[in-house]
Amino acid sequence: MARILITGVSGLLGINLAQETMNAHDIVGVDRGKLVNAPFKILYGDFLNPGTVDSVLDSAQPEWLINCAAMADLDVCEDHPELARRLNTNVPAQMAKACKARNISFIHISTDAVFDGKLNSFYKEEDEPNPLGVYAQTKLDGERAVLGENTNAIVARVNFYGWSLTGKRGLAEFFFHNLTHNKGISGFTDVKFCPMLANDTARTLIKMLKKGLSGLYHLVGLRL
Repeated sequence: MARILITGVSGLLGINLAQETMNAHDIVGVDRGKLVNAPFKILYGDFLNPGTVDSVLDSAQPEWLINCAAMADLDVCEDHPELARRLNTNVPAQMAKACKARNISFIHISTDAVFDGKLNSFYKEEDEPNPLGVYAQTKLDGERAVLGENTNAIVARVNFYGWSLTGKRGLAEFFFHNLTHNKGISGFTDVKFCPMLANDTARTLIKMLKKGLSGLYHLVGLRL
């Protein structure tokens, strides 16, 4: 049993990751106050405050850290680019450096949005990113900052779906709730991606940690 620190634990991936792994591991989640009565330990803190990364790591003393925290709202990122850079780039770099100093295995969650979607085939880790907005650019910069600080870290580019605490965090939830209420919605004809169920994403992340992997990986959901 490993002690796993999960940042952004109230988000869609964070909460599913915690629930999927809490029976086999000692879970400690980091939250800014949204999550109450959780069936695992919660530390409250804001990583935008100086010193929070070190204080949380020293308090939790995890063996593994999975960073699910991010500013993911595209419009908010465009309106507040410096704030997006602090949370999506600078904080992950701080985590990577702090984990290296403490010999903590670290996974940073990134996104397939670092690509522009113009490639007419599956993207590979070796393909050159081309971010099209503030969110994508700050996430790509975060990847590079993490691996620059800690070559033993894992950067996982993901696209996932599942059930969030509010029921409003994911694209799949948007379609489900509208369709179940017989509401008309507009879809897409020019978008292709390979999302993975958040529960499967969680199990895959744990397998990566157990294998002691490092570097950049694409996590995708494929039906073979």
